[in-house]
Amino acid sequence: MIPMRAWILSIAVFLLAGAGLAAQTDGADAGVIPQDVRRPKTGEAPRYPRDLIIGELGRGDAPEGAYEHARRLLTALLGDNRDSPYLAGLEPGEIAALAEQIKAAGARKFRIGGGREESGGGVSFLVRFIGREQGAAGELYLRQEEGAWRCDSLLLEEARAIPERGSPYEYDFTPYERFF
Repeated sequence: MIPMRAWILSIAVFLLAGAGLAAQTDGADAGVIPQDVRRPKTGEAPRYPRDLIIGELGRGDAPEGAYEHARRLLTALLGDNRDSPYLAGLEPGEIAALAEQIKAAGARKFRIGGGREESGGGVSFLVRFIGREQGAAGELYLRQEEGAWRCDSLLLEEARAIPERGSPYEYDFTPYERFF
C-alpha cells in the first residue's frame, strides 16, 4: 500500500504538471505576441539592432527623406556609381577618393547608424562599410537645399582589420563618438 503522503504528493505533482501544460497551450494557441506588447507606448523608442562600431542602427531622429537619401548615396558609392544624382554635393575628386577607400576596405555592404539633426538644419549618420576582412567607419552629413537632400560631406576613417570570429574582442568606446 502507498502511504498517504506519497499519494497526496503524486496527485499534487500531476495537477501542477497539468496546470503548466494548460498555460503553455493557451500561449501557443494565441499565435504571435499581441500587438499591444510589441508597440512602443508613451514616448518609448522602438529598439533597433546595434552595430558594435557605430551603435544603434536605423533612422534614429533623422527625417525619413534624409535616411532614404543616405541609403541610396551609400549604395551608389558601394556600387562605384559615380554619376548617381545622390552624390551631388561632392566634388569628383572627393567621390574618387571615397571610392578608393571603400575599395581598399573590400567593402561588400554598409550599415547606417541612427541619424540625428545637427545645428543649422543638417542631418548626420554614422556609417560603416564592411568587407570580408576589413571595414571602415565614418560619418555622413546631409543638408536640405530647395526641398531636396544633398550630401555635405562623408568622412571615413582608414580601413581596419575586422577581428576574426572566436578571437577576443576588446571593447573600445571611442567609435561611438561623432567626428565633430
